[in-house]
Amino acid sequence: MDVMGDKVTLFDSGRFAQTGDPAEIVDGARDETGAAADEVAELARRRLAAEAGDAEAMSVLGAMLLRRGDLDGAEPHLRAATAAGDRAAANNLGVLLQQRGYPDEAAGWWR
Repeated sequence: MDVMGDKVTLFDSGRFAQTGDPAEIVDGARDETGAAADEVAELARRRLAAEAGDAEAMSVLGAMLLRRGDLDGAEPHLRAATAAGDRAAANNLGVLLQQRGYPDEAAGWWR
């Protein structure tokens, strides 16, 4: 099998062709990189505030970690925020518990 020939065929077929203005593609990549950096900075700010005892920061940090799929990181922050009376954290804790396979405990947080 001629690997180079296969690649040329795929390229010629347009399957790897970029559509749109190259400058817009680069700008889009920069925007995505900037958004990721912003999220990391926001995560760091919320973590510091949560460690200082800010219940809202605990809730938001828990939600951010939950959204990223970090269930182990999110759970203690969500539990601490619910203990402080944060209803959004209670809902998110229910989502987390549902994802972990504890539907009965999750339902308790949704009531």
